Amino acid sequence: MFDTENTHEPHPADDGLAPPGPAVIQEPGGPRPRPPGLEIRFVTRMSRRLASDVTAHARRDGLTAGAWVRRALLDRIGMRSPVDARSGRPVHRPPEEIAAISAAIRELAAVNRAVSASDAAAARAGLDEARRLLIPLVIARAAG
Repeated sequence: MFDTENTHEPHPADDGLAPPGPAVIQEPGGPRPRPPGLEIRFVTRMSRRLASDVTAHARRDGLTAGAWVRRALLDRIGMRSPVDARSGRPVHRPPEEIAAISAAIRELAAVNRAVSASDAAAARAGLDEARRLLIPLVIARAAG
């Protein structure tokens, strides 16, 4: 159930726009520090089927299950909260991956122009180049 001590009107900092507080320094043998931003842990029980479906939807959307549930709740109650909508740690990609993805996106833009101009050969060449750039990244991610 709800922790009635923590039910309160939203604080201005709860909108996620305020910078997080100071970092918590963990002393040896001390309690594990909480990440900044989310102060309340809300635990609920659910069936295995519901948990499985939530997890599948979260993975499909590229989110953690907790972030997916928080976003569903935000949508349901009509609230905006960037701090609640965020999901886990950001994915850091190596510079070479970013360069390859950027090049593939540029190629896909060229494919779009070629299709609009009815230039099938240029469209095909652009698709081949985009595949050449993206397939190694996908294979490396799957193997990693």
